[in-house]
Amino acid sequence: MTILNSNINITIEHNYKEPNIVKGYMRIWYRSHIVPFLLTVMAILIIATGAWIRVNDAGESCPDWPQCFGTWTFDVSEDEQAAYWEEHPEEIDSRGAEHRYTSYQIFTEWFHRLLVGTIGLFMIYSHYTAWSLREEIGNRVYQLHFIATFLLILQAIVGAITVDMDNAPWTVAMHLSLALFFTSSLIAVGFYWWENQSKLPENIYVSNATDEIRKIVGIVGLIVLIQLVVGAFLSSGYHRSACGIGFMDGWPLCGGKIIPIFNQVGVLIQFVHRSFAIVVSGILLWTNRKIKSEIENSVITGLMHSALALYHINLLLGGWYIISAGYSSETVFSNSIGLTHSLLGSLTFLVLMTIYFILTTSIQRTNKA
Repeated sequence: MTILNSNINITIEHNYKEPNIVKGYMRIWYRSHIVPFLLTVMAILIIATGAWIRVNDAGESCPDWPQCFGTWTFDVSEDEQAAYWEEHPEEIDSRGAEHRYTSYQIFTEWFHRLLVGTIGLFMIYSHYTAWSLREEIGNRVYQLHFIATFLLILQAIVGAITVDMDNAPWTVAMHLSLALFFTSSLIAVGFYWWENQSKLPENIYVSNATDEIRKIVGIVGLIVLIQLVVGAFLSSGYHRSACGIGFMDGWPLCGGKIIPIFNQVGVLIQFVHRSFAIVVSGILLWTNRKIKSEIENSVITGLMHSALALYHINLLLGGWYIISAGYSSETVFSNSIGLTHSLLGSLTFLVLMTIYFILTTSIQRTNKA
């Protein structure tokens, strides 16, 4: 009987774990590092809706902020829009007081703002959780989360400025940049939180990660970001057709020439954007080869292959965006192609940032060992 009781006691002691208590409260999220990753998904949706707004030319469809035509809804009739312009002439955008937005255009902006408000609430919860667990997950994770929270607030402010500045190209480019920085910061928080709370799984942890590879991936990510920002500037600055449209004349040539005459700013920006795209392609191919030869981790190599595939599909899609406009009788650029082009570019950058933070987290664990 004594032996039996002893065995039972041993079994209970081995399997029983006391609930995690933080300042007297049982922690609801055992694997709370999932929260920043869920926020990352929401942030990507916000980027997607931002691109959706841009390709539908609806960036000014809600002239005021945070309301929309003085209401909290998107169903604003043409008569209601006219009445708003009469009462608020200072809000009239570049299209003039006679222009009317469709309910669909207004909905894209309204839904984008709704997502921003929703993620703001979840960020408050995540921020509190990180603060509550800072002794377990480390003060650095909380500080990074603080930066992410600040970036979200800054992003909302820049969004308001973008509306107020009538969607000036530089504001659109800055808005996208901040959105990608914000999303990247959430990815960083997620991986550091995960590592400090329960350790990254062995199939994700990179035992032979080096500073050299990590720096290369970071630099390549920055280069892709620059390419994205220039693309956002082009799409919002009405320089999409600066090199012409259609096959050969519009793409891959520029105005029917390999090296065009730079008589317009749009032509120069288009030419630089396209030339840089080819250079980035070569850099990505070289980076992929180097990672494959030096990193023994299927997750990292798989992510790098994904970034490579996304980029080159997007490269062809950008060409088709110009070519397809040539087949339209009214020279209309495809909204669906434009939206996909913007999303694939953003995803390429975020995949590279995911690789970067996995490598960073792995190096930190190796250095502690």
